[in-house]
Formats: sequence, C-alpha cells, structure tokens
Amino acid sequence: MPETFSIDNNICTELLLLKLSNTDMEAALLKKGILAEHIAAYLNEIKRMRNAKRRSIGFVCMAAGAFLGFLSCVLSITHAIPGMFDFIFYGLTSLAVCVVVLGLYYVFE
Repeated sequence: MPETFSIDNNICTELLLLKLSNTDMEAALLKKGILAEHIAAYLNEIKRMRNAKRRSIGFVCMAAGAFLGFLSCVLSITHAIPGMFDFIFYGLTSLAVCVVVLGLYYVFE
C-alpha cells in the first residue's frame, strides 16, 4: 500500500513570507526534514499560493481602477466641480486606466 502524504500549509506560508529563491526553498525544505521526492509538490504549492496572492491583488487593483474611472466619468459628465474639470477629465481618468492596467498585469502575468 503506497504511503500517502499531505502538504503542510504552515511550512508553505512560512517559506512564502521569507521570499526565497527556489534553490533556497529546496535547501530550507531539506533542513525541515521534508523528503526529497516531496519537495517538488511543496514548491508547486508555494507557487500556487504566490499566484493566488498576486491574482487577488490584481482583482483589487482592477476594482479600484474601475471605481475611479466611473467616478471620473460621472464627475466629468455632470461638471460637478468646474474648477477641477481638467484634473478630473485628464488626471483622474488617466490614473484609473493605469490602475486597471496594473491590475490586469497582476492577474495575467
């Protein structure tokens, strides 16, 4: 009967917070007593956790950029603050587009 093994998420989060390279992570896993045949599974789990964190940051950036874009659109159309029309129309809209693009970079990279 084959031996079952499960990945310890505490070890993965600990190594993820240290922001080590893959070779340093392998060395740290070996020091913790993880078997050599299980290291690849741990590295895949750490990579999955890192990508999930980046993806959530990307969705937050896209939501913030969409809100800024909507706000700048409404303020530009209603001309609510006439003294700041140029800033709202050009500056806030450009900022919103940049934040959305940054979010897209985090999601799709």
